[in-house]
This record gives sequence, structure tokens and C-alpha cells, in this order.
Amino acid sequence: MSRRPKGPRLHLRAGRVHPRTGKPIPDIYYIRDGALERSTGFGPDRLGDAEAVLSAYLLEKQARSAGQPDADPDRPRAPTEVFVAEVLSLYLAEKAPKAADPSAVAARIKALVGWWGDKRLSDIKRSTCQAYVAHRITQPIAQAKGPNPRLVTEQGARRELEDLSAAITYYDGEHKLMVKPKLWLPEKPESPRDALTRAQAARLLMAARGYRWDAKAKRWCRLRDSGPANRAHMKRFILMGLYTGSRPGVIPKVLWQESPTQAWADLEAETIFRRGKREKETRTKRRPMVKIPPRLLAHMRRWKAADERLMARRAKEGRPFANVIIHHGGAALAGRVRRGFESCVRDAGLSAEITPHWLRHTAATWLMQNGVDPWEAAGYLGMNLKTLIDNYGHHQPSHQAAARKGIERKA
Repeated sequence: MSRRPKGPRLHLRAGRVHPRTGKPIPDIYYIRDGALERSTGFGPDRLGDAEAVLSAYLLEKQARSAGQPDADPDRPRAPTEVFVAEVLSLYLAEKAPKAADPSAVAARIKALVGWWGDKRLSDIKRSTCQAYVAHRITQPIAQAKGPNPRLVTEQGARRELEDLSAAITYYDGEHKLMVKPKLWLPEKPESPRDALTRAQAARLLMAARGYRWDAKAKRWCRLRDSGPANRAHMKRFILMGLYTGSRPGVIPKVLWQESPTQAWADLEAETIFRRGKREKETRTKRRPMVKIPPRLLAHMRRWKAADERLMARRAKEGRPFANVIIHHGGAALAGRVRRGFESCVRDAGLSAEITPHWLRHTAATWLMQNGVDPWEAAGYLGMNLKTLIDNYGHHQPSHQAAARKGIERKA
């Protein structure tokens, strides 16, 4: 009697060794469906992301079964023949694992699959994109908790549609489409490019040290005993953001030791390498190395000494230690620092509009205010020179100086 097929499922490939080098191969979840095996690109610590890939695969399989078998798989395909689930599944399996933040991409794809999964590429038009945005802004964000969860913003829905557009382009590179559908996107707001003053930066650091500003008493109140320990990683994050102007997504990834695939710091060379040697540089978000300013360098040397003591203590207890500079008691951060940053902003008595990206705006503004050469400042920040001049050039002391003198000069 033949066995009933189990159907598509996740299988963890573990304990493998490379036949040529003899080095262990990372454990990876694969989708098993009969004789077919497809890698999800995610390991045991990313089970949720692997399950998202499986969900997309199931929708893709369902969509394929609804159509007729293709006699010529290499022919250009019409949008009416291709299901969105098929497009997203390919992108999630092959492209998403190579992104700077694979888990964030997987979360956005999961949201897209839930709404677009049973639709075809021909269904993508202005009205359906607008309907998707209208639907998403009524949904809570993925990590929302409590009775009044924060909802997805219009710009959050726009970011998801941008991923859908990228997925279509990626699919077209493998399976040629007769026509690529064009997505409608909500209008992108102009960035305010706001920056912190020196006094505001000091208040933010005070909150990161475990204090709360009492507006009525007009004094700082120390948080309970666990407050400073819970925010130690925020102090490091804020100082590195202010002194280097690095993007908020890069700072939590910086390691204490050299890595070919991740950002790392070399205190001997007084340099932070914002990307590993094997990581590709992108055109829009450059990550050049940055020399560590003396004040930040002194902080980082103290942090490393403290981390080495913590590492030794955790080793005796049989607990692992995350080798990243921004960690929480020796454990790597589970997600972004936005929630901790918002708490510091609130306790500092500052505007709720302040986000982690303000640290980059602040660094650029301070460099311009101090008269640093724009070309050198742009290289330091990893920013396009035109972007720096257009958005921060007016902070230079010499901005329009010749014009101010010339307008008063008699002919």
C-alpha cells in the first residue's frame, strides 16, 4: 500500500559539512514537496521567516494549479497568466535573504501575500493599489501589542508596494513578462531634515543614562534600579549616531571583530567599517568606512573592556555572548531600536517627532555648522555630495556670504 504524500512542509537541514573545505554548512530550512526541495534561506533562529516563505509557496502552488500547464515555459508571459503569489514567492526565496534586513523584507512580503496572493499581475493598477493602502492603514503593525496598537502608516504601505515592484522586476529578469505592470504609490512626503541642538542631544543622552525629566518639578528623576541597565545599549546607539552619522540600520550590526559579511569596528585602526568586505556597495545607500572621533573612541574602548568582562562571565555560566557593540546584557537586539529610542525621547521631554534618523541629520548639520569641507563631510557620512549641499549646505557659516556682500556693494 503506497504512502499518502505529506504535502509541502519545512525540513531543517542540519549538521552538514562542505565536502571540499570540511567546514560546517549553516543549518537551513528547506521546503519539501515530493521530490522538490527549495531553500528558504533562513535558519533555526528565523523559523517565522521560513514559515512566511512556505506560505508564499503554498499560495504559488495553489495559483499554478488553477491555470493550464504551459507548453513553452520560456515564452514571455502575459500579466493575466502570472499570479502575484508566484512573483512574491520567488523574491522571498532568492532575493530577500540577501537584503540588509531579511526579516523586515519577509514581514512586508507576508503582508503583501495576505492581500495580493490570489490576484494576478493584471490586477495591479491604480485603484487596487489605492485599495491596498486603504486596507493596510486599518491594520496594526506586526509587533503591535496592547489594547490600542499602533497602525500601519500610509508610508509603511508605500514601502510594501515598493517591495512588490522590486519583486516584479526580479521575476521579469528570470521569467520574461510581455508587459510589466506599473504600481501606484502614495506620495512620498518631503523629509524635514530636522536636527537636534546640542542641548537636545544632551537631554537625549541623559534619558539614555536612566533619567526622566519631570516637567512640573523641573528636575531630572532617576529611574528605578533597572533603568540604566535597560538603556545602556541606547546610550551607545545615540553616541555612535551623533558622532558618525551612520544610518540607524547599520549601527546595531557593528561587530567588535572583523567580519566579511557585516559591519565591524577596529579600535586599533580607529575605524568603523560600515560593511563587510564581501558586502556589495549600493548606489543609494553607501556605507564607506569612517574614522572614529577621539571622544567616541574613548567611549568605545571603555565599552569593549566592559564587554570583555561580561563575555568572560557569561562564558563561565555557559551562556553565549553577542559580539555586537549594541547589545542588551550580552544578547543581540531582537529587532530595531525604535521602541527604546521613543522611550528615551519621551523621558527627555522632547518632541515625539524625533526618530533615530534625526541622529544622521544632526551629524550632517553639525559638520556644516562647523565649516567642514562638504566633499570631506559627504565622504564621512556616506552621503551623496549633492544631497548634502541641497539639504544641509545652508548651515555653513559661509553660505551665501559673497551674495550678502555683493548685494550691498555699489556698482
